[in-house]
Amino acid sequence: MSEHNHDECCGHDHNHDMEEEWIVLVDEEGTEYRYSLERVLELENKKYAILVPELQDEDTEADEAHVFRIDTDDAGDEVLVDVDDDEITKIQQALENEDWDDEVDEEE
Repeated sequence: MSEHNHDECCGHDHNHDMEEEWIVLVDEEGTEYRYSLERVLELENKKYAILVPELQDEDTEADEAHVFRIDTDDAGDEVLVDVDDDEITKIQQALENEDWDDEVDEEE
């Protein structure tokens, strides 16, 4: 996660408690894309990051999200890795079951 460091007068107005954390991903062509971290989901002893793009273009749906598996590289740093179709299916099922559980709890 990014850290916001500065001295007593940071030179800009904002509420530090309300700042949104952004994750910047860079594609093969060097284009940067900013995402907000929607949530981290743990499933079958693996962690997945669900990211929502900062800007949605006219070709994307308003609620589009991108899913990456959180792995550790050789240096011990967390990295985001593309997921395969089987993982996407399992994640979708887990989220749907979670939504269903929430609806049942609200009805009781």
